[in-house]
Amino acid sequence: MTKFKAFSIFLIIPVLFGCSKKPAPDHTQMIEEIRQVNRMEFASLAVTKTVKTERSDWYKVGKRIAVYSYDTHLKAFIDMNLLSPDDIEFDEENKTVHVTLPPVQIEIAGRDMQMKKEYENVGMFRTEITSQERAKMKEKANAELKKELQGNPEYKQRLDQTARQKARSYFETLFKNAGYTPSIRFSDETNPSGDFNLTNYD
Repeated sequence: MTKFKAFSIFLIIPVLFGCSKKPAPDHTQMIEEIRQVNRMEFASLAVTKTVKTERSDWYKVGKRIAVYSYDTHLKAFIDMNLLSPDDIEFDEENKTVHVTLPPVQIEIAGRDMQMKKEYENVGMFRTEITSQERAKMKEKANAELKKELQGNPEYKQRLDQTARQKARSYFETLFKNAGYTPSIRFSDETNPSGDFNLTNYD
C-alpha cells in the first residue's frame, strides 16, 4: 500500500511541473509595429549648392553675371519594410534578442528647392536673366551636385556612421524596455554600403 502511494506521487509531480511552464511570448505584433514605420530617418546633413552663369562676349557692351544657390539635405534612413520576422531572433530562456537591421540608405531630399540670388551684375546693354535661364541653371546645379556627392565619400561616411550609431541606440533602448538584452547588427555589416539613392532627385 505504501509503495503504491509513493509511485503515484512520483508520477503526478512531473505532470504538475509540465503544466506550470508558460508558453513563449508571441512577438508578432511587436515586429509588425516596427515594420509598419516603413522608413526611419536617423541622420541628415544640410548642403548648399551654388551655380554661376557668365557671359562676356567681346561684341557686346557690359557684363552679364549671375550666381544662384539653393539649400537641400542629405538624409540617411532605414527602410523597415525590408525587415523580416527572421531578422529578429528572441531567446526567451536567456532573455536576449538578436536583431539584423536592413542597410542604411542615403538620398537627397527635395525636388523643387527655391533658387536664391546670391549675386547679379547685368550691364545696361545686356538682357536680364530669364526664368528659363534660371531653370537651366538649376538643372546644371542638380547634375553637378549628384556628381560631387557620388565622387566624395566623406558625406556618405559621416551620414552612414551617424545613422548606424543612432539606429543601434534606438533599438537597444526599445528591446531593453521590453525586458531583453539586445544584440544589434546590420545586414551589410561586413560591407557597409550607404549608397546614395538619387532616383528621388530630379
